[in-house]
Formats: sequence, structure tokens, C-alpha cells
Amino acid sequence: MTAVLEISGLHAGYGRIGVLQDVGVTVAAGEIVSLLGPNGAGKTTTLLACSGMARVSGGDIRLDGRSLLRLSPHAIARKRLAHIPEDRSLFPSLTIDEHLRLCAKPGGLDVLELFPELKKRRNRKAGVLSGGEQQMLALGRALCAGPRVLLVDEMSMGLAPVIVERLFSTLREIAASSGLAVLMVEQHVHLALKYAQRGYVLGGGRVRTEGTAGELAERWPEIESSYLGR
Repeated sequence: MTAVLEISGLHAGYGRIGVLQDVGVTVAAGEIVSLLGPNGAGKTTTLLACSGMARVSGGDIRLDGRSLLRLSPHAIARKRLAHIPEDRSLFPSLTIDEHLRLCAKPGGLDVLELFPELKKRRNRKAGVLSGGEQQMLALGRALCAGPRVLLVDEMSMGLAPVIVERLFSTLREIAASSGLAVLMVEQHVHLALKYAQRGYVLGGGRVRTEGTAGELAERWPEIESSYLGR
């Protein structure tokens, strides 16, 4: 299976502080891949390196075979890589409609049809939306730009289980139908392995093990004791 996103031998961090060491990850079209591991393992840094917001000191990151290194975050976004950070990065004073108009591109999804709740509240400012509505908007804003690759950091954070299941189900359906490649960080292992096809376990800035979601779920007690020190 040809990789849409290919991370190879990646060394990255912040300033003089190194976080990632020789990390390798691939994501194919239509595939959801999870990054798993404890806090400080390097999961978020991997996403930030892909979107040009962490310093890369070695290795390569390729989208459709072309290196993203030395490109600015804006230039990377124009290559059709979208990133939903943990804090969602919405503008509290802008309405739902304004957020979507800023990011909409030809070929992007009709977000208001995808999430009818947002359609009903399209003139409300993001700052007064519920946590679930804000996450729908963050996901919708990314999808309406028509990305090839979507990076998602802790989509379930602070949300009710019913909202979380809906968001993940929607993301899985879109990936399968459109060929969107998804690389996600998720604190809840059961969710990550339920909705992803494959996963990588990070620890101390390195990939400690990898496998299909089924393989990792079956081995999880061993993985926790061997690689995560639990």
C-alpha cells in the first residue's frame, strides 16, 4: 500500500531540546493510524513536525513523495495537510460561517450538511459553542479545505462519550470514502484501536512497537509492561 504521508528517520524537538529520535511512520490513503504512548512520548511533537511547527534536525517527512521540510506551516497547509491541535485553535469572536468561509476550498466537504447542529447555529460565535460543537467545527473547518492528510490531536478531550463516538465514526466514514489519510493522537487506547487500522507506540521519543489495531489490542498488557513501564 503506497504511503500518502511518510515519516522516516525523524529527529525533532524545540530549540535545543530534542524530543524525537529516528521516528518512522507511514499512513496510506483511506487509512487511520494512531500514535499511542504516555505523556511526553513524542506523539504531539510528531504531528507538529509534520505541520512545520517543531524543529526537524534529521530525517524526512513526505506527502505524496514530496518533502515538507523547509516549508513554512502555511506552505505545508497549501500542500493539503490539515492539523487539528488539542486546543482546536478556533477564533472565539468568529461565527461558524466565518470559520468555514475562511478555509473552504474546491473539493472540500459540505460541513453544514455533515453536522446539522452547526447549520442551525451557523451565525453563533465559536466562543459560545459547547465543547462538542467546537470540536465539530474544528473537524469541519479542516475537512472543508479538502485535505489529503489530516492530523488530529486528542479529539476526545473533554467530550461526552456519545459525541466522541459520533466524531470518530464520521472521521472513519470520510477516510474510507474519500481516501483521506489520518494520523491521530488519542489518549484513550480503546478508542484509538477501535477506529484506527494500525498504530505506533511511542516511548521516550522513539517508536517502540507497531502493528495492526487488532495486534496491538491483543498485546496491550505486554506493551504497557515492556515499553511504557506500567
